[in-house]
Formats: sequence, C-alpha cells, structure tokens
Amino acid sequence: MPTLVVFELGGERCAIRAGEVQQIVLMASLGRPPGRPSILEGFLNLGGVATPVVRLDRLLGLPCAPSLLYAPLIVLRGRPDPLAWLAERVDKVVSAPDSELKPVLAGHCFSDWTESEIWLEPGGAPVHLLCRERLLLEQERSRVAELAAMAQRHLEELESGN
Repeated sequence: MPTLVVFELGGERCAIRAGEVQQIVLMASLGRPPGRPSILEGFLNLGGVATPVVRLDRLLGLPCAPSLLYAPLIVLRGRPDPLAWLAERVDKVVSAPDSELKPVLAGHCFSDWTESEIWLEPGGAPVHLLCRERLLLEQERSRVAELAAMAQRHLEELESGN
C-alpha cells in the first residue's frame, strides 16, 4: 500500500510517493542566477548543498501562484542530484491501496507526467501521482544540473571566504 504526499499546484491536487521525499522545508531565500530557465525558481542552500527548486506549475502549464515566503518545498531524495519542487500547499500524507491507483488516459493533459491517478474523496477531483523521471526532459535535466554545479561552486566559494 503506497504512502503518498498530496500537495497543490495551480488549483490541481498532485502527489508523489512518500519514499521519494527526503523532507519538506519552508521557502527561504533562494540564489537566482541570471539566465536560468523559467521552470527554475532558484537554488536553496540545504545543508551546504545547492538544491535546485523547480516550479512545477510552470512546467505543467498551470496557473502560476506567486512564490510566497514559507511556501513548502518538497525536497526529493537525490538520484544523483538533489531537487526540490515548489508547491502552493502540502495537504496531507495518505496511504492508498494499489487497487485505487488508476491509469491516466492517453491524451489527458497530465498523462505525460503522471504515473497514475487516485480519487481520495468520492465525487472529488483526481489526485495526479507525478512521476519524477517524466517531469524533466533530458535537456532540461542537463541544464538544471549545469546551473546547480555553478551554484554549488559559488556556495563553496562563499563559505570558504574566497
């Protein structure tokens, strides 16, 4: 029975498997290098690691909410690079039987990015179970990793006083 972290983005309810989540932290001051793609909000210094913060609302073409101080950041377990998703709100953590996870119909606006959907409330809207591997194209992953390496070098220079 999977455990899911349910959160909101642009009026949609989404989820990720809890095992993919390292931690949830509140938005802090982010490093914002010039030339970053619009899906990248910036970099969070998380224990000395420059962690990219991705705007899933922009990536998924949802209405963009302003990024507020103390908005939740869902930090994913690094494989190999750390990554955080900016959410509007984290709703809850739920366990759901595998039988409740339904395939997403081809052609649905979320079908390219979701693993499945689940209805948590009878008659309610589906919760989209996002698949981390499907969210970023290889080119986007490479660009984010390149910018993260630059941010990490900058962070290390600041911490060493050079």
